[in-house]
Amino acid sequence: MTIVERLNNEIKTALKAKNQRRLDVVRMLKAKILNVNARGEVTEDEGVKIIRGYAKQLNETLDIAGKTGKTELAAATEAELIIVKEFLPPELSAEQIESVVKAVAAEIGKDKTKFGLLMKTSLAKLGGQADGAVVRDILNKLLA
Repeated sequence: MTIVERLNNEIKTALKAKNQRRLDVVRMLKAKILNVNARGEVTEDEGVKIIRGYAKQLNETLDIAGKTGKTELAAATEAELIIVKEFLPPELSAEQIESVVKAVAAEIGKDKTKFGLLMKTSLAKLGGQADGAVVRDILNKLLA
């Protein structure tokens, strides 16, 4: 089942359950995918990348709302983020990410000049199951 099919099924389920918040969030995710490809023909990796980008935006909003004391906005954003995360693959632990990054570094070579290549290869091997910032931090520690 493709990501668009999953979203369509969730829209139907939310409509039947009369769950307006879930319906709004799932429709937003589908709209973000349709903005990239009007027919909704995106690969699973592309779909995950789009949804992960939206989750990142929500995290930033959550941080700002927390810093400015806007508790209502923070609560609404957190509820939305919980729904969005249901459509993302589970993230790997830091140890699992580190082992993949070390394997890539052993394969390519531990050289600061190859940072971009190491980063790209590591993210490709992790297949959307790790945040790029975490991979970058691990790489920085490894190359230091």
